[in-house]
Amino acid sequence: MKKALFTGLCALLLCAVPSWAQWGPRTIPEPTDGLKDAYKDYFKIGVAVNNRNVTDADQIKLILREFNSITAENAMKPQPTEPKKGEFNWEDADRIANFCREHGIKMRGHTLMWHSQIGTWMYQDEKGNLLPKEEFYANMKHHIQAIVNRYKDVVYCWDVVNEAVADSPVYPGRPELRNSPMYQIAGEEFIYKAFEYAHEADPNALLYYNDYNDAEPAKSQRIYNLVKRMKDAGVPVDGIGMQAHYNVYGPSMKEVDDAINLYSTVVKHIHLTELDIRINEDMGGGLRFNQGQATVSDWERTLQQDQYVNLFKVLRKHKDVIDCVTFWNVSDKDSWLGVRNYPLLFDENYKPKQAYLAVKGFDPKMDDAVILEDFKPSELNQPGQEYPMVNSQGYARFKVNAPKATSVIVSLGLGGSGGTVLHKAEDGSWMGTTSGPMDEGFHYYHLTIDGGVVNDPGTNNYYGSTRWESGIEIPAHDADFYAMKNVPHGKVQQVLFWSNSTNQVRVAWVYTPAEYDKTKKKYPVLYLQHGWGENEYAWWNQGHANLIMDNLIADKKIEPFIIVMTYGMTNEGFRPGQMPAARPAAAPGAPGAPGAPGAPGARPAGPGAPGAAPGGAPQARPARPAGGMGMMMNNGFQEVLCDELVPYIDANFRTIAKKESRAMAGLSMGGMETHTITLARPEMFGWYGLLSGGTYSPEEVQGTGVKGIFIGCGSKEGPDQIRAAAQKLQEAGFNAKGYVSEGTAHEFLTWRRCLYEMAPMLFKK
Repeated sequence: MKKALFTGLCALLLCAVPSWAQWGPRTIPEPTDGLKDAYKDYFKIGVAVNNRNVTDADQIKLILREFNSITAENAMKPQPTEPKKGEFNWEDADRIANFCREHGIKMRGHTLMWHSQIGTWMYQDEKGNLLPKEEFYANMKHHIQAIVNRYKDVVYCWDVVNEAVADSPVYPGRPELRNSPMYQIAGEEFIYKAFEYAHEADPNALLYYNDYNDAEPAKSQRIYNLVKRMKDAGVPVDGIGMQAHYNVYGPSMKEVDDAINLYSTVVKHIHLTELDIRINEDMGGGLRFNQGQATVSDWERTLQQDQYVNLFKVLRKHKDVIDCVTFWNVSDKDSWLGVRNYPLLFDENYKPKQAYLAVKGFDPKMDDAVILEDFKPSELNQPGQEYPMVNSQGYARFKVNAPKATSVIVSLGLGGSGGTVLHKAEDGSWMGTTSGPMDEGFHYYHLTIDGGVVNDPGTNNYYGSTRWESGIEIPAHDADFYAMKNVPHGKVQQVLFWSNSTNQVRVAWVYTPAEYDKTKKKYPVLYLQHGWGENEYAWWNQGHANLIMDNLIADKKIEPFIIVMTYGMTNEGFRPGQMPAARPAAAPGAPGAPGAPGAPGARPAGPGAPGAAPGGAPQARPARPAGGMGMMMNNGFQEVLCDELVPYIDANFRTIAKKESRAMAGLSMGGMETHTITLARPEMFGWYGLLSGGTYSPEEVQGTGVKGIFIGCGSKEGPDQIRAAAQKLQEAGFNAKGYVSEGTAHEFLTWRRCLYEMAPMLFKK
């Protein structure tokens, strides 16, 4: 195979990874646009930065691409700007402000008054005694107005007072506000004065009260109460800043929604000012927190992605009052929570996470989608089980009884980079509905409960991703072609055959048409291969190949033929990315050794041929390369299929044992096996089929004597390659058909449809 063609085949297959494969987190290409572009019709997307962020070229590129509002993380706080009374340090704040001026980005000012990171000179004398209120106010006014005046050309809003409301619980008789030194001096009035001083310095700036635990019901009520009193007193407070230091378990989106609804009754502007979502149960702005963990699991990434996605859905709902959403730093590397809390959308190397794509790639139509409550149990459920359920739109709903669990995820997507996070009900069960309609047809899935992978007890199990998985069926509009009908049905029987090359009994399943036992005629044979992670059950169990054949035969759309389905050895010994041990070749001349006298399909290896040493001497078979390609390119399956199984089938079934009456096809990795084997053994098969398994070129099949070629895939798998390849084959004079399954991806409805379209073209004279 030419290198370019081989590379194209790899690219197609890598783009069409099975949705159930456990590949781990994917590498995401560098974006060409940013979050600010995705949310241009909703609100600003901001980021808190330090001096390192705005002086490194790569980080600058990321900031300018993603954000259109900037907050100085620490540089404008009281102590950094005025560590001693009257002694200002503007260097760090100026550098960030000048960066914003240079690039035309407006700033959020943070923060003018805070009980932390503030010089004690502001509120106490040299002996540690609290200052009189008038002196404290004078210090506060001088400090606030110096900063606001210096940056009023670039700062469009200020967090004037930060974290002045008391945390929960507040016991009866205790104040609702934090008992800070400022509160001890002046009570609630110091907050009012801070806003007055800021407004005097810049009447055009929006002024915010900012706090954490902003969605916790009791504290959100206290925040509301404070701001309401301020508004009633005529204080120039314009908005509320919700810090949004959340975690993967909370707050609930109902709590966030309720808080925004409450706040919007008293202010017209709400910002999320310090957003991060950590991978543990810590929450809020406390400086004592869990230091995180060494590694982050796929299921934890899914929880974080779900929390981010659901949060932004709530924020989009409130775009009339949400003006800006600011992440509290650029990446995990700079986060105040540390890398091991994994809190942001960019990792420690400033690379986007899968959650970034999910937040950015929202579908506005889905925000207002109405889910019809006509759910019915999935047809694949175990007897008497109500869940999972499917509705007429293709949504799936799950319910799992796990009262002691802290998280339950239905893993329907790529190894932990996607899934439906369930939420706990009052009865201890966990329920959830997919975020959108699923593609029609069959899907594998499993449950991840607190990190442990288990199957759903409500549904039947199907072998996929190298393990038994749960299965769900989304009814297809064209399901009639694989439906169980009142037509003559063929048999699917297990056969056991001895394999010299693997020194074991192997299994195949053979479909024979309904008429097989009533006639003495011989039949053509299709050797049909499963995909990576599956086994010989897949095509007749998940794929309904037997029912497709029965219906085609009954409708007289095809002449009957046999189908043989066997295990493709694609999963043995290792998972993707692992390197198996080298497999030594049989000794020269040993029974069953390739090229040995009497070995099935023995062919001499010429000098330079694969597996031949200089002079034609056989070599030990090298270790298979890691990854998907190695699983099929050099795993011995060609020998099992061509030299052991085919002779067995021809000897034990009434077959037309010649090339013109023999076909090979496969889905995904089985398609790659088909591609390799049909080209390596052109004397074996006269008909080729690749189902989401790459393409053939005219140059590859020239001289093979192929009678017909079928290539197909789903419309969501990059179908242009299929269409182009089919056209080239046809233009070169080959009997070729290209097919694209509309509305499906790398999944079994694609392959069911492919078999339905391919079968009528096979074995035509």
